[in-house]
Amino acid sequence: MDAGPVKSDGGSSSYYKIPKGCTDLLDLIEHKKMEFGIGNIFKACYRLGEKDGTDHSYDLKKIIFFAERELARLA
Repeated sequence: MDAGPVKSDGGSSSYYKIPKGCTDLLDLIEHKKMEFGIGNIFKACYRLGEKDGTDHSYDLKKIIFFAERELARLA
């Protein structure tokens, strides 16, 4: 059961801990029950500038694209 938002004191909080059994990004995306767009933002942030044939701007544009779609979905 989700306990709701966690109060942070500015240090490392429980929401930064890697859940047991998670070995890659897809495990984390599924554990956090991320929507499709949020999962894509998460992946693009993690690999920022490391995808072959792309640079930082490619991933940043992808992050912005999915963030705008997520904002529109929530409106």
